[in-house]
Amino acid sequence: MVPVSTLLAGASFVALAALNVVVMLEASRPSCTGKAKSRLIAIHRIGGYLFAILLCIMVWIMSQRLIGVGVSKLPADVLHVAIALVLVPLLGLKILIARRYKHLHSLLMPLGLAIFAATFLLVSLPVLSQALRSASPDGIGSRVALVLAVVLSLFLCGLAVRRREKQQRNGAPDSLGAPPVPVAGTRSTNPQEVTTGPMTLLLAQIEQQTHDTKTFRFLVPRERRFQARPGQFLTFHWVVEGKRVPRSYTISSSPTHSNYVEITSKSVNGGCVSNFLNNQAKLGLTVEASGPHGNFYLDEMVHRRIVLIAAGSGITPMISIIRHIDELRLPIIVTLLYCVRTRKDIIFEAELERLRDSVPNFNFVVSLFQPDDTWRGQRGHLTREFIFEHVNDMDTPTFFLCGPEGFMENARQILISAGVDESRITEESFGESSRPADSSQVVGRAAPTIEFVRSKKICESPNGATLLDVAEANGVQIPYGCRQGQCGTCATRVLCGTVRMDTDAGLSVDQKKAGYVLPCVSRAEGNVVVDG
Repeated sequence: MVPVSTLLAGASFVALAALNVVVMLEASRPSCTGKAKSRLIAIHRIGGYLFAILLCIMVWIMSQRLIGVGVSKLPADVLHVAIALVLVPLLGLKILIARRYKHLHSLLMPLGLAIFAATFLLVSLPVLSQALRSASPDGIGSRVALVLAVVLSLFLCGLAVRRREKQQRNGAPDSLGAPPVPVAGTRSTNPQEVTTGPMTLLLAQIEQQTHDTKTFRFLVPRERRFQARPGQFLTFHWVVEGKRVPRSYTISSSPTHSNYVEITSKSVNGGCVSNFLNNQAKLGLTVEASGPHGNFYLDEMVHRRIVLIAAGSGITPMISIIRHIDELRLPIIVTLLYCVRTRKDIIFEAELERLRDSVPNFNFVVSLFQPDDTWRGQRGHLTREFIFEHVNDMDTPTFFLCGPEGFMENARQILISAGVDESRITEESFGESSRPADSSQVVGRAAPTIEFVRSKKICESPNGATLLDVAEANGVQIPYGCRQGQCGTCATRVLCGTVRMDTDAGLSVDQKKAGYVLPCVSRAEGNVVVDG
């Protein structure tokens, strides 16, 4: 008979393997929050190390049993040890992928299932062997053992097939590598060709980040394979109190997740959409969104060393970039300088701590404008001394800036004065485009006219109105995205006349040379003819 202690040890060994599989399944669920996922990963890591220790002990014990064993008993014992030795490279490969090659993370589940199956076989082999030796060949015990083996094999195969089908439906990464990512940030030479059409998103999860900030996870339609670059944004068309309100939000999740997308919104006094999201949005809410848009993104083929400088909710594109680096294990050196008012305003505080431990080349510093007496970290606003204290190399990194306009202008001036070339500074601006400060400058003049050639319409342009405002008021269809001059969706060519743009960030160099403007942030200075 097999000793009870051996049975208990074997059952514990199998239970650990099963626990690791269940934990991986739970962590991979779209509804799993960031904090819950971190806890599950920690449990999986501890369980994996315990399993490895038990496996080493078991292999050593079995190797001792082989010493002096007669030839007649050797084949069965060798088979037992062989199964244990197969577990060693499987477990080593799983640990290696989990710790270093996260772009192959889709192999972890098949490896986990294989380890569980081998573990079950390793533990059950001596028990079944003893039972079969004591039972007749045609007895009920032999038949039950055969049925159990077949059922277990079919169950494991079914799990593998179902997971593979789910990956294909949700557009998950292929098992041989990272998901294909388009060259985002580039746009078609034909500015009217829209390749980022609208999609309907479903709100599936809400997570409180700070006292006035929440993260919203939206499920992407199964028929839409979502692809983006870390740092880009989506334009949402919210319906608030019966009115359609467009707003752009940076993606805060890693774009490696193609079946869902997360945004993070901070409640603002008088903010229409931000207050709606933080106070009224409920699970099951649907919203139309288009994108991704924007030239503010990480290009892993170009950027080898980056410095992220953020303030307040400007952390949202930065967290997407860092998560992307973490999940694909990219060899990029990252420094984050994050400025907020008080400690309770630190968004993604727990996630940043987790990423510090997970990403080998990541370091971050938080500076508080109004720290309390218990704060032992950096204090004060962004200064030249602050940057130089934590950034040793100013000659090679690309600097990403995101936050309030005054904050970014200050950071930009510090970097330029430190000798950083403007080509290594990229910015993401928030908020609506500015309006003319003083409309009295145009009082007494006749309102300029805008001729839309393709639509065959000539329209007056009210004081302060953008070309897009005039087009919408007169039934001229010009596709648009962010309405902030960032995405380039509305780019239209000016055939005659002069316009003033608040920003040209959404235009490529070739478009600027060809005379394209961004109607959403452009205003006519005299009569204008556009190809719209």
